[in-house]
Amino acid sequence: MTNPSSTYSRLLIPVIVSAGAVGLSIGLIIPLTSIVLEQRDISIIAIGLNATVYSRAVLLTGPFLPAIIHRIGLLNSMFAGALLSGVFVIGISLDNSLVLWFLLRFCMGFSGGMHWVGSETWINEMAPEQHRGRIVGAYTTIWSMGIAAGPLILKFVGVDGTLPFIVSGCLMAGAALPLLMVPKVENNHISPTPNLVLRMVYIAPVAMGAGFFSGFLETAVLSLLPVYCLHSGIETADVLIFVSLFAAGSFAIQPFIGWIADKVAFKKIAIIVAAVSSLVVPFLPFYLHLPILTGSLLFVWGGSVGGYYTLGMLNVGQCFKGSDLTAASSLFVMAYTAGMVVGPFFCSTSMRLAGPSGLLILPAIAPAFFILLVLRRKSTTTPVGDKI
Repeated sequence: MTNPSSTYSRLLIPVIVSAGAVGLSIGLIIPLTSIVLEQRDISIIAIGLNATVYSRAVLLTGPFLPAIIHRIGLLNSMFAGALLSGVFVIGISLDNSLVLWFLLRFCMGFSGGMHWVGSETWINEMAPEQHRGRIVGAYTTIWSMGIAAGPLILKFVGVDGTLPFIVSGCLMAGAALPLLMVPKVENNHISPTPNLVLRMVYIAPVAMGAGFFSGFLETAVLSLLPVYCLHSGIETADVLIFVSLFAAGSFAIQPFIGWIADKVAFKKIAIIVAAVSSLVVPFLPFYLHLPILTGSLLFVWGGSVGGYYTLGMLNVGQCFKGSDLTAASSLFVMAYTAGMVVGPFFCSTSMRLAGPSGLLILPAIAPAFFILLVLRRKSTTTPVGDKI
């Protein structure tokens, strides 16, 4: 007789590893492009806009992803998305044209969305109900570990020339390899659903809100923290370490958040995560030139920001089942990417108006709106949809 835990491991672990490889590539490319553009004296607004191109592509193509996934299958969509994204990353290194960079990052967003939505649908569908929090926590942990390690790779390959782009592209394409180990299952093709967007937002507003605030905060900090630190007189090597510590907080804390979410009321941990993500921000300017204290604050900040995504993805799995899950996962990703679009843009505008410390204004205020959303919602775990 087959061991159930062994079956779940074979279904889930390769997909989680694949997501980690994608995170590693993205963690490398986001600060790399910001630093390269800054060195080329590109305006801070252009840097912020470039950071949003990937997410704009996911946002625009997201409504079509459930149908694409249905046609080619979850595993095939993840596989193709990783390979194509790797090709587009390497393509960035072929020319310094800012227009080409925008175009290729848009293409990366479309192909990356195929892997993204497919993997999260797979994780939530295959995870046992009683362990979903821990499995989602493991997924976001591996993803965040990749994001955190990405900037550290730049310390070895540098930020000059084509090499860092080629390394990032190879890591992205390599994310397809673990998927070859996933056994074939009957629900590899999940039918799309005609559910309206407003209905899904009404059913799970906290999940969608968590996705939005996660994208807003995470992308703004990852893309603009290097610029903030460089303008504040911090050396490039220390900047890369600070960015890594912010991301490292996510993979260190997410397993704990997922474990707690399996045992206590969802609202309680959601409010705590949001409160922490807001309260640590005002202290950063006072300790910026004290590396240990700054690193500690960034670690806690990163962990709390990562918690939005863990709780949001978990809530999607709690609220939707079967065919509805694919559409809900796509909408959750779209909510995250909507945050990715507005986060860097508004925070970069704030920096332009208020100086480098303008980066910290919106991240300190935004969590209050998420707390209000959680408090106003009576139920956060109403299951909807057919079970496959």
